[in-house]
Amino acid sequence: MAEVVLKVSYRVAAHQASDFERALLGEVVPLARELGIELLGVWKTLVGNVGEYLELWRFGSVEQFERKWRQLFSHPRLREVFARTGPVVRDETFALMEPLGPVAEAAKAPPHHLV
Repeated sequence: MAEVVLKVSYRVAAHQASDFERALLGEVVPLARELGIELLGVWKTLVGNVGEYLELWRFGSVEQFERKWRQLFSHPRLREVFARTGPVVRDETFALMEPLGPVAEAAKAPPHHLV
């Protein structure tokens, strides 16, 4: 079964960003690691619409995503963080993505192998 990547995007008001980032990086990310969930990274807008965030999470399969994401979202520590941070998050979207066949394999090859 092919790996999948979960893309999570959302907005946080600029004046609430520091507290939000502290909770995300200090509480949510460590909990996800404890549960065996791989975070590829978190990005925030540098130029443009301030307060936009993008998270990418990798899972070995759709089944692993379903199991691990449910485990994370039902965890009491995450529910406590969400009680504090949930009200500041806006326009949240989720997309579960799969690799695009040969393109994904080509991306792993050294550049001189690409056509």
